[in-house]
Amino acid sequence: MRWLKQHYTGYVRVRLTGRSPERFFNLCRSSKILLWNIACEKEEYRFFLLLPDFYRIRPFARKAGVRVRIQEKLGLPFFLYRNRKRKLFAVGAASFFLLLFVLSRFIWNISFSGNLLFTDDMLTGQLREIGVCYGMPKRGVDCDRIEEELRSRCSRIVWVSAHVSGTRLQIRIRENETADGIPLREESPRNLVAETAGTVVSILVRAGKAVVQPGDEVEKGQILVEGMLPVTNDSGEVERTLFVRADADIRLRTTKIYREWVPHFQTVRSYTGKMQRGFRLRAGAVDILAMPPLAGKRNWDLTGVSRQIVLFGDFFLPVWTEAITAREYEKVERKRTKTELNDLTKAVHERKLQKLTEKGVQIIENDVKILDNSNGWIICGSMTVEEEAGTGQKLE
Repeated sequence: MRWLKQHYTGYVRVRLTGRSPERFFNLCRSSKILLWNIACEKEEYRFFLLLPDFYRIRPFARKAGVRVRIQEKLGLPFFLYRNRKRKLFAVGAASFFLLLFVLSRFIWNISFSGNLLFTDDMLTGQLREIGVCYGMPKRGVDCDRIEEELRSRCSRIVWVSAHVSGTRLQIRIRENETADGIPLREESPRNLVAETAGTVVSILVRAGKAVVQPGDEVEKGQILVEGMLPVTNDSGEVERTLFVRADADIRLRTTKIYREWVPHFQTVRSYTGKMQRGFRLRAGAVDILAMPPLAGKRNWDLTGVSRQIVLFGDFFLPVWTEAITAREYEKVERKRTKTELNDLTKAVHERKLQKLTEKGVQIIENDVKILDNSNGWIICGSMTVEEEAGTGQKLE
């Protein structure tokens, strides 16, 4: 703020000489006149002060017996005075500030925060359907309506806050991962059957009758827990049968095997070292590209970094710049090296392990090997795991 005040009101750099500069500084201090960047050189002082304060120090200079001479004039008033005869400059400056004023009346940037389930493009599409988009007047932005519409259109959004700052519309949201509600509990009778073959490690039955015990070998589709409970009398005879919804915690040890084929040869990009750079400027519907033509019969890999022009804070302009880099390459077919094959095998195996771990599967043992044939390699992996078992089978 002090910097802005200095340049708006104007300030001067002065040189002070005389017999009692200390008294002069004390008088300025008692009158709350700000002096800064004070420097002493031999028997003279140099410092800065505001233009209005310069006219106030004349009586202080007489009392202290010092002389004050202006060395440099800085700030907006002096700049305007020096350029008072440059009419085209004045017209250009006025047009520039007028253009900024007009642009400040519109929305040129929409930002989202707090969204995980919904992407920015999805939310932008929802706003576009209710008439909120880039380039619209700020007076047409109804933040309360935006909040209400987003909550009603997206059931997983439980809280929305929208407000305009500068030329940016900022929208903060909070999502609820369980917004779809808790599914209704089913009560229909069922059995629990094995989804895959394996060995029962543990079984804890909450409803139903256990058919297997820890250590038993089971096949895919075999019943683990029955949903039929016989009711017997004192003589041990079955009087009736209860049908319940079988429920249990069952852990099964199984072996999972996978195979992936990898060809001997692969097509890779071989960069020639030739590179070209370009620049793109987009302002509204105007798109200007400054870049030499991409010559040659080889392919080019294009990458670009785009950003929107921001004057300060949240004052965005409808102008985007993009720095473009083009690298020439040719497609080359070559045989995979032993190191590349090992790295690929390791990546494939770790990806399989990670998928199982994310599902809550406990990995006991794992092994991977590579088999070679005429056309390529076969990555063979095996994993001994413990996992939750038992899928529902409706009782007829």
